[in-house]
Amino acid sequence: MLKKTAIIGLIAIIHFALCVGIVPGTMTLVAGYDAGSQAPSAFFRLLVVVTMVLHYPIISLALYSRDWFPGNWVYVPVGINSLLWGIALYIGGAVYLKLRRRRN
Repeated sequence: MLKKTAIIGLIAIIHFALCVGIVPGTMTLVAGYDAGSQAPSAFFRLLVVVTMVLHYPIISLALYSRDWFPGNWVYVPVGINSLLWGIALYIGGAVYLKLRRRRN
């Protein structure tokens, strides 16, 4: 039981760090980008797609007012979303391994 909890927690922490870090990283890239000179790079388009995947709304951040979670409190729903992602990925991986063992 402790091993499962640790794995779910690790997945959630990694997801949370990626969710919190990708937006400033993308904004840094955009700050150095001259919109008039060229089309967005493939790396920029990849960052946009990764951001959309990471923020996929298991709990949508659009379901509540920003006033409910002012300042750094916005990390509470992001953390809950990351925890749910950790649980979902763990269960998905466990089901995959069980089906794979059953097939062999």
